[in-house]
Amino acid sequence: MAWSVSPRDGGQYWGQRMSLVSSEDIARGLFLQSVLKSIRALGDESLEKRSASACGQARFFDFFNYPIRLHLQMLSVAMPELATRHTDADQALWRMGHCVAIDFLESEAGRTVKVLVRGEPKRLVNNLPLTYRMSMTGERSVRWTGPQCCRFTMKRDFMPPSFHEGMLVAMLERLNASKVKVVGRQTDLLESEYDISWQ
Repeated sequence: MAWSVSPRDGGQYWGQRMSLVSSEDIARGLFLQSVLKSIRALGDESLEKRSASACGQARFFDFFNYPIRLHLQMLSVAMPELATRHTDADQALWRMGHCVAIDFLESEAGRTVKVLVRGEPKRLVNNLPLTYRMSMTGERSVRWTGPQCCRFTMKRDFMPPSFHEGMLVAMLERLNASKVKVVGRQTDLLESEYDISWQ
């Protein structure tokens, strides 16, 4: 599904999403801190500071809850520059999602997930709804279409599919899954689905 503006357009694109935010849409500090780290890694320190300034929050505490609006405000500043640095907005978002997932898996919460899934990709996928709830609100479900393939559905999620593609690939590859393939589609402004497979 195509939208009238793209993530690289900054305020206008993210403003569409911000207009739909409610008080119940939140993200954990560990997720937002990882996003800031990824902005620095993919951009530079100056861009990280400008993005933090846009939401009025220089640091996030891991297990505190924050309005998801802060995340969108950061991205409205960061994405135009990151899209230019990394070919296009989708590439930048994919890399950001990949960075955020790696950072999460190295956190205390991420280590708990790795113990829970015992290094098995299928266990990880079955626990994706729980894993995502550690970071942000929204509805997520898994429907298996084969032994190592499924459809992962998200509702009330404010990020474009390319971000989650990068996250999902990183998490599965960290569990030594090979030939990981994740194809995401936007089905509505705050809804998307992902066909996931590996060998």
